[in-house]
Amino acid sequence: MTATAINRVTRVLQARLAAVIGTDEVYIGPPVAEDVGTRKLCLFLFHVAANQTMRNEPRYVSPAGDPDGPLVEAEALPLDLRYLLSVFRTAGVGGNGNADPDELVTLGQAVRALHERPFVEDARITVEPYSMEELSRVWGLFPQTSYRTSMVYLVSPVTVEVDPPVTGAPVVRRTDRQGPMQPGPVLP
Repeated sequence: MTATAINRVTRVLQARLAAVIGTDEVYIGPPVAEDVGTRKLCLFLFHVAANQTMRNEPRYVSPAGDPDGPLVEAEALPLDLRYLLSVFRTAGVGGNGNADPDELVTLGQAVRALHERPFVEDARITVEPYSMEELSRVWGLFPQTSYRTSMVYLVSPVTVEVDPPVTGAPVVRRTDRQGPMQPGPVLP
């Protein structure tokens, strides 16, 4: 994956959820009621960290994108992305704060959609166990917003790579030069 890896993963998750929830029903961003509006689901990337297991492992890619070409070691950083998935729809016009009676059905549809297809490219999507204390800390970032039924998902590893090195043209002719070598400078 390239520098756009985090954005691409987020958009794929949004598309998978929208396919079962509804096209315009998945909001990406912080779970703030005014921003989410009347959408059914909120997907919020709240934590990005280097993958501790893979951060020192080499990653090999084909520099020309040729699957049959030679592999070279690529500079890459594998990341763990944690998303807060919240059922966030209010019933009625204007968001009166009443819970949507079908919010648990919506959550079940979202869980099933992510469980049925648990990969985004090479990254795996898994439910991340979070205690109520940990969830309270996450929701504490939004003091003006009431807690909504939520789950945390881990997508890992999402690899951000440096552009592959540019290789030169292959050697087609070699020229051997003969003759006496000039002595180099004498070092003290």
